Amino acid sequence: MTQKINSILLTDDDPDDQFLFLEALSLADDSISYSSAFDGIDVLEKLNSGMMSIPDLLFMDVNMPRMNGIDCLKELQKSEKLKTIPVIMYSTSSYYKTECLESGAADYIEKLNDFPQLCATLKHIINKGLPFEKMAYPD
Repeated sequence: MTQKINSILLTDDDPDDQFLFLEALSLADDSISYSSAFDGIDVLEKLNSGMMSIPDLLFMDVNMPRMNGIDCLKELQKSEKLKTIPVIMYSTSSYYKTECLESGAADYIEKLNDFPQLCATLKHIINKGLPFEKMAYPD
């Protein structure tokens, strides 16, 4: 049985990418609460301190300053409290896909320059619900 995704956290250092993601998310399902973090250190601090609720789903960029997404993913996996968060790694390249999946990512998607496709991908993920399972994405 699937459960609705109610909250998403995006960790990305690029404000433009965050804005596009939020716009696409609001078109896909405007009832989902959205929060953001700047990089791996920011997300770990917010989640560990209780400044932020545990999200249903976490999208995380691979290339970020201070702590990249792969290192943050590995830190999340060490925490009993945080390792249950499904993490979808999100990058401009598929180069890190294998490493991310082997490090515990629930899935890996490439950042899409095509806004309608980003909307369709997010809608597809949201409609699938929880528990999150790797899936084929629409073209």
